[in-house]
Amino acid sequence: MDTSRFSDRQSRFEAVEQMETQGATCDTFRVKLYGKLHFLKRLKAEYAGDIRYHEALRKEFETGYRLEHPNLVRYISLDSDSILMEYVEGEPLSQRLVTQPDYFTKRKNTDKFIRQLLDVVGYLHSHQVLHLDLKPDNILLTRINDDVKLIDLGCCYTDFFPDTTGHTNAFAAPEQLSGGVVGIPTDVFAIGKILECLPAHTLYNKVIARCTAEDPSARYQSVEEILHDVSHGRRYWRVVAILAALVAAIVIGVALFSHQPESVPALPRDILTPESIGNPVQQIPVPENRLTPENQEPVPVNHDPIVPVIPAQPKETQASAPVTTPTPISQSSEKENLGPFDEELERMMDKAYRSTIATFCDSVFPSLTVGRQWSKQSSEFHAQVLQAAADLSRKYPDIPESVVIEHVESRFQSLVGYVFNRMRQNGQQQKSPE
Repeated sequence: MDTSRFSDRQSRFEAVEQMETQGATCDTFRVKLYGKLHFLKRLKAEYAGDIRYHEALRKEFETGYRLEHPNLVRYISLDSDSILMEYVEGEPLSQRLVTQPDYFTKRKNTDKFIRQLLDVVGYLHSHQVLHLDLKPDNILLTRINDDVKLIDLGCCYTDFFPDTTGHTNAFAAPEQLSGGVVGIPTDVFAIGKILECLPAHTLYNKVIARCTAEDPSARYQSVEEILHDVSHGRRYWRVVAILAALVAAIVIGVALFSHQPESVPALPRDILTPESIGNPVQQIPVPENRLTPENQEPVPVNHDPIVPVIPAQPKETQASAPVTTPTPISQSSEKENLGPFDEELERMMDKAYRSTIATFCDSVFPSLTVGRQWSKQSSEFHAQVLQAAADLSRKYPDIPESVVIEHVESRFQSLVGYVFNRMRQNGQQQKSPE
């Protein structure tokens, strides 16, 4: 680490290195003291003689020194023109969005970030502190575990330090820009602007709209309210996914291990084509007589899971399985919204299908090993499908939630039926006499 010459008062540091990123009024350094790295923030020379900036520095230290939160940088000591703080090895959110653009496309990463950010801002509010400069540059993500570390209380407002020194226009609420009265909704506005920076911000459109309302009284009045709205939908869909997956696993498991399995309808050829999406796939009546090697036609092999080959019907019952004509479930007023929805639904279903149950098309029914694997993977498939429904419902708020659920559920049932039918046919072919 390169050393720099400070004043005699600062010569106690074992090593000093100037940081690449500097503040508007302060120079920043990484210093070593007693073998441990620290962060030093020192007034620039042109501000060192201005009492206002000295007072702002003292306000920041005295406010931060009494606070202790795992997602808030710790304040250690104060000199006449500098503050010594905890050193955080990481990068600001603004940089993470550039260096790792795919990081926030994973829902668990976004959820963790939002939860930690809201937790630390809520902690500040509970201690009568408004940050008033929340922005991506002031939110660090640690190198280990990607935890949030909120920094820079230089613009904060407290009951005993009411004067603030500035703000960042792009994230400032209207009342800050106009010199009005600030409050918790002022920080809430900035949180909404930060959520807008995330790649998956469309999932939080309703939350963002309320956070960034022009009128402070129309915004959330606490970060707990934001957390409730963000997590409520996630918790609801998680419960639905678990319950639905359990039901699906039980039903499929019973059918798989039955000694006299009923015929499962083949997947319709247009299961995920643009013509069929938007219409529920109707249940195909099951013939009373079961498929046997004697009346089953050979099934051609097709490895395309999106447009599968329909297995031939039994010779004696080929005319007994008519397909009911699908009926539209979307109203005419919604049709204009279903174009991009259709494409995204197809993409999500294909991704979930290929990552869970597609390989079972080459498996053989019945088999105890296959049965256990099938129960696990089909449940995972259904969980992914329901997560896709939740994501699509947030992204397309104009499409009723019931319509979204019916779309994805009909696709799920048909794909499961198709794969299960392929496994059974593989088993029948193995038993057939050569």
